[in-house]
Amino acid sequence: MIGQLTAGGAEGQLWQLCRGLDRTVATPIVYCLSRRNAPYGPLIEATGVPVRVLGGGRLSRVRQLRHWLRADGVEVVHAWLFIANAYAWAACRGTARALATSARNCKRQGWLLDLLNRWAFRASDVIVANSREVARYVEHVYGAPPARITVVYNAIDLERFRPAAPRRGDRRPLVAMVGRLVAQKNLDLFVAAAAGLRERVPAARFLLVGDGPLRASVRAAVEAAGLVDCCELAGERHDVDELLRGADLFWLTSNWEGLPNAVIEAMACGLPVVATDVGGTRELVRSGEEGFLIRPGDRESLVTHSVALLTDHAMRARLARAARARAETFSIARMVGAMQDVYTRARQGRGA
Repeated sequence: MIGQLTAGGAEGQLWQLCRGLDRTVATPIVYCLSRRNAPYGPLIEATGVPVRVLGGGRLSRVRQLRHWLRADGVEVVHAWLFIANAYAWAACRGTARALATSARNCKRQGWLLDLLNRWAFRASDVIVANSREVARYVEHVYGAPPARITVVYNAIDLERFRPAAPRRGDRRPLVAMVGRLVAQKNLDLFVAAAAGLRERVPAARFLLVGDGPLRASVRAAVEAAGLVDCCELAGERHDVDELLRGADLFWLTSNWEGLPNAVIEAMACGLPVVATDVGGTRELVRSGEEGFLIRPGDRESLVTHSVALLTDHAMRARLARAARARAETFSIARMVGAMQDVYTRARQGRGA
């Protein structure tokens, strides 16, 4: 069960799970709580998994869910995000269905959704967190019972996201970042650091991949910083792997995260990462090994580490190899196997 199936890391993880689930272990059905179901709705259906798109008000959606869960003979309900936790808990109340809830970000949701998530976590047979830091967060902020929390790391397609072939050494260095253009990603820091890096590495170029409500303000900030000639706002793209293979360094400037897929994808493409130390990012990047972690908002550290990586080719090559090796531990097969174990455990816990 998920709130929407638009472009996003959590939605992509659900698609990968639907592709990989062993149908002898679990037969999946996806319930989407809004009509915003592209691009992942059709992609999930292409794997043979039905997608039931629900509409109407909150109570109407709960009633629809209760109907469909009964009609489809569902035994285990897995809520994929905070909003889905609330609906899944409401739809499963008074039934014998096993409930698995999820935590995929270190973020408060507002008083009402916070309260509903507290109730949902307490009623859960299993709580799936995508990093140890997220697990700690929901335990302390939402009162999630620690004994019911299990960590299942995100996964990526390691065949699609792979390092580039060797390139000429005289090309202009490119710094990339992938993410939605929303407040979470602290795009002001991205622009400010790009301006600072350009002063010290004049040939540097910048690529920001993603779209969102802050697109106009980011474009205005790029223009105000005098970066129009070297900073491309690429929008939402379906060739992210190719774009990453054309880069030399990856940034993540977020104020909060769960376990950022974009960082794993960049590492799989052999890119060193300079990222803010938020959420589970430190479980991906070990400072000085696959890249560097900085304090949120620390422009100077972001620029300083980036200058070092772009000017010291030997260090960049060493960190690039380490980044790829680290990314290889986040395989789809590993994630799918862990989720199958979650469903089996949840079902057995209900005496099935």
